[in-house]
Amino acid sequence: MVCFGYYPNWSVQFVNGDARYVGYDEPDQYFAGHFYWFSKDNAWDWHPSDNAAPANDNSYNMSAWIEKAECRDVVLNATMPYSAQVYLPQGDMVSGCCRKLKPGEAIIGRHGVPPADAGPNVSAPAPQQRQMRQGDQ
Repeated sequence: MVCFGYYPNWSVQFVNGDARYVGYDEPDQYFAGHFYWFSKDNAWDWHPSDNAAPANDNSYNMSAWIEKAECRDVVLNATMPYSAQVYLPQGDMVSGCCRKLKPGEAIIGRHGVPPADAGPNVSAPAPQQRQMRQGDQ
């Protein structure tokens, strides 16, 4: 799943227990965590794994609340199937839209658009190599 929004621009990609926060004018940040389903709210809660340390001394961990509710993206002029409230590593709370990742999709650029799908009005940054985290092999 990828969630994204504007003002400020932000994007988070959730894959296999990890969340990748795509910052603008700053390096990507990775977080280990899990989704928890709340059927009465028709929503998922994603938060860091137990005892997960913040990404660095100057940031917070990230968490997200994603609802199965239509979300209108006025920049892309499209309706997405999920809406989100995300607490970013800087401590900001932002709202935006989400969609499921396409099969084989990995790198997400600006506005939640894969670089291969970026058009003249939607740019995507070049893919970057994932930086190894402590404990990765």
